[in-house]
Amino acid sequence: MKLSRTAWNNVIIFSVMIFILLINITHDTLFSEQSTKTDALHAVLPLNSVVVTMNIILSGKQKINFERIGRHWKLTTSGLLLSQTDLEIEQTMLAWQQSKGLIQAADIVVKGKQGIAVEIALAGDVNTHFFTLYPLHDQLLIFKQKDDIWLALPTHLTKLLIPESQ
Repeated sequence: MKLSRTAWNNVIIFSVMIFILLINITHDTLFSEQSTKTDALHAVLPLNSVVVTMNIILSGKQKINFERIGRHWKLTTSGLLLSQTDLEIEQTMLAWQQSKGLIQAADIVVKGKQGIAVEIALAGDVNTHFFTLYPLHDQLLIFKQKDDIWLALPTHLTKLLIPESQ
């Protein structure tokens, strides 16, 4: 049985299509989303989120408010002196958007430490995200209320996530 030129072209086309399907199926089974869900790293904010406002409540009288106005940020404080350049504010926002922490056990108890409350409103999200930060000597603990999880971040991120007063 002899095949014509168009028949051989069809055989080649279908064999290439089957080969591509085979590669896609094996790739999905080898690198599935389930393997990334078991990772211990968890993003503080959802990926590709845009922060609209952020309020940091250091104590009852000390507050820092960031508000996006167009492409720039408006910084207002109450109860403390804080001077940050536009670049430092951008670095703070970028740190919040890109930070990932190790998921911790659900039964963490922080004794004798006053938490820092943070409220973040994201573009396109009707719910405000609430966090409580506990800067410790060896790590920064973040309680993410929406997901009810604890995250541990390196201590050097404390200065990026929480601006320091003068």
